[in-house]
Amino acid sequence: MIYVLSKDNIPLAAQEVLVLVCPLSYSLYENILVCDGVCDYGRLAYTSMVLETVFVSDTIQSVDWEKYYGGDFCVRSNVTGREKELAAIIWRSVKNPKVKLRGSSSEFWFFFAAGKVICGKAVFTRIEKFHLRRPDLRPGFFPVSVKPKLARALVNLTGVQKGTLWDPFCGTGGILIEAALLGIDIVGTDIDPEMIRACKKNFDHYRVQGVACVGDARQEVVECDAIVTDPPYGRRASLKKVDIENLYNEFLAHVYPFVSTVVIMCPNNLRITTDYRTVFEGKDFVHNSLTRRILVLHKGN
Repeated sequence: MIYVLSKDNIPLAAQEVLVLVCPLSYSLYENILVCDGVCDYGRLAYTSMVLETVFVSDTIQSVDWEKYYGGDFCVRSNVTGREKELAAIIWRSVKNPKVKLRGSSSEFWFFFAAGKVICGKAVFTRIEKFHLRRPDLRPGFFPVSVKPKLARALVNLTGVQKGTLWDPFCGTGGILIEAALLGIDIVGTDIDPEMIRACKKNFDHYRVQGVACVGDARQEVVECDAIVTDPPYGRRASLKKVDIENLYNEFLAHVYPFVSTVVIMCPNNLRITTDYRTVFEGKDFVHNSLTRRILVLHKGN
């Protein structure tokens, strides 16, 4: 399969796919990820399109286009000037060719990337409008909440597709809402009662079911399949007079005995000391003066 990744954050987009698909091998050509295996494409946040692989080659290959043709077709390319030429190849190769530029049953894409020609037939196009769930539209609003698109990706990085996710620093519940919309059971705790009140308002607004209660992340024990969280990190967040580095490290030491996978965001300059093994480290560019790390932590070898 061919996954067309968002150029907003290619490393994060690729990792999101790889965690859900678990391929034996893969190739990345700029923002085009090619690998065996499928997943529920509708889960993906940073993949704009998925295609059935026709070929990956150094040149445009001779193909039995009849095998992929479904009654009508269109051709798209990241090099728009070549679309007419490419469409002509398919036109000459199928019986009763018919071009349909919108709503075609066979939408063929040609990508010219990293010295390769990558061709596929579209099977999925993401239409989910994450902006409709942006933090400032929620009844329980807090300025530093994670945006829905990133929250969805963080959920996917856990690899949990069914089961329970716990956010120990849930704030107003943005990450948990995205998890619940995927059919995952959710538990949120936060030391700040005001955040929990806002979180419950947001759960009601989006009609999701979940547990949200006051609790200290360094003390609570919640049965879950993984943790996904964005702890407080700045002056506008509630640190309750706790040193931020100590907060992160004490939290990770507390949950290590009973949680195998933790997906966590942290400031770029924060020193994390933990027995967890880092299996992925990405970045989230917030603005010119702030970059945060995205860590996927696993227990054991």
